[in-house]
Amino acid sequence: MAGKVRLNKKTIGRILKTADGGKRAVAQKILANIEDPDARIEVYTTDREVVGIMVPADRQARDGVATRAASAVGISPGKP
Repeated sequence: MAGKVRLNKKTIGRILKTADGGKRAVAQKILANIEDPDARIEVYTTDREVVGIMVPADRQARDGVATRAASAVGISPGKP
């Protein structure tokens, strides 16, 4: 019979806030496909670490530069 498992929420939270899991490397690949000097990677923490590709809103709205760049490296934004 299996015993009870107690989660250490503090440790799990620390892992989620610091674990990269390859996000930064993928973000670099996406950024390499964006031809805009204002495009950049931004790393911030909510309840976990987030790596975002920041582009000017008008370029994304008009041309979809970040979406196209993600697609070029095989990433489908908004889908797991």
